[in-house]
Amino acid sequence: MSRQKWLVIATVAVLAVGAALTAYLISNPREAKTVMTVDERRLVRTVRLRKEEKTFLIRGFGAVRPRNEVKVVTEVSGRVTHRSDGFRDGGFVKKGDTLFEIDPADFKLAVAQRRAEIAQLDADIERLIQEEKNFKADIAISQRHLAVVRKELARNQRLRKQGVVSPGQLDVSRQAVLRQEREVQATRNSLALVGPNLAQKKAALEVTRIRLQNALLDLERTRFVAPFDARVRNTKLEIGNYVRAGSEVGAIYDTAVLEVPVSVAVEDARWAFRRLKVTNFPRTQEEVEQFFPSAKVYWSRFGQTFEWDGRVALVGAGLEETTRAATFVIEVSEPAKKWVVGKHPPLIVGMFVKVVIQGITVPDVYVIPRSAIHPGDQVYIFRDGKLDIRSVKIVRKNPDEVVIQNGVNPGERLILSAIPAAVPGMKLRMVEVNHKEARRQGKPSP
Repeated sequence: MSRQKWLVIATVAVLAVGAALTAYLISNPREAKTVMTVDERRLVRTVRLRKEEKTFLIRGFGAVRPRNEVKVVTEVSGRVTHRSDGFRDGGFVKKGDTLFEIDPADFKLAVAQRRAEIAQLDADIERLIQEEKNFKADIAISQRHLAVVRKELARNQRLRKQGVVSPGQLDVSRQAVLRQEREVQATRNSLALVGPNLAQKKAALEVTRIRLQNALLDLERTRFVAPFDARVRNTKLEIGNYVRAGSEVGAIYDTAVLEVPVSVAVEDARWAFRRLKVTNFPRTQEEVEQFFPSAKVYWSRFGQTFEWDGRVALVGAGLEETTRAATFVIEVSEPAKKWVVGKHPPLIVGMFVKVVIQGITVPDVYVIPRSAIHPGDQVYIFRDGKLDIRSVKIVRKNPDEVVIQNGVNPGERLILSAIPAAVPGMKLRMVEVNHKEARRQGKPSP
């Protein structure tokens, strides 16, 4: 078969197949589909901005400690003869309870001895006072006697001139006068010694009275009495133990009030103090307390979070040397008030807790997610289908949110989505979410 014949046959076959296919398509028509063009604008999530009042919360962590704690230190030495059942680690004692007692026998003897010494000195003083009276009376008698013998001497001197008495009689009169003068002087000397002796005895009496007071104090110190309702910790004192003066045998703390010291960064601390119209710097605790806010204390365990009410009671006088942070002391009154067996524990010493301080409230601000802030304190605004980049004034940044004050307007749409290589005027399309969804990460749980 020639080449031309093969070409004719192939042409006829192709035409036959084409005609058959055409007939089949005509008898089985298909519905036409409309092809939509793809919108290449980036899709972003937005939320409408609104002004609100924002109360700043300042968070910190710390360990619970007693506000009032007394170290139980013995002031006298001796053997323990009594110990309260409550004076053991974890025990409770009431105000006025005797925690323990040291054998008082030696101290009672010391008191009796001092009282006997005082009685002896009182008797000595009485004796000296009486001697003083006696010496004064003796001097009066001796002086009268001296006046008599002097008159006798003067009379004998006149009689001697007249030759009536002999020289020997005159010498006897002179000797009598001298003897009486010596007797008067001796009595005066004895009287002069009474005063110093009396002063010495009185001084010794005062010293002995002081020693008696010390002995009574030592006797009183053999009993240690609880100064307030308290709980006991760190004690192993037992009856029969010998303790020395100055030994620490335990500690008790006031159960009515506990406190939590927390470190707060300076930039956060400034939002904690109430804004008051005060012109002078506070100089007393009462004046400074008016600036202090309330607080909440949280402890999380067993899959639950427990809460106590507190207040800022004290702020450190300076910044910490290492962290340069301020120290806030949060006071919790009645830490066992919320205690319910099996449901809510009491606040106890040693718990590591979270503290949330109720700071000041700022009006007319915008609260936005932290992720919506971009470098240079800028935000992205969806405006007429395009990207608008704004600079804003940040009031405060938190790990999850940012508070801004200006640069945007109420009702505008804040872009929450990230936009790589953002350029002002970039065309966008949006889906709007509500504020709850925008802050779904929310505030940190207590």
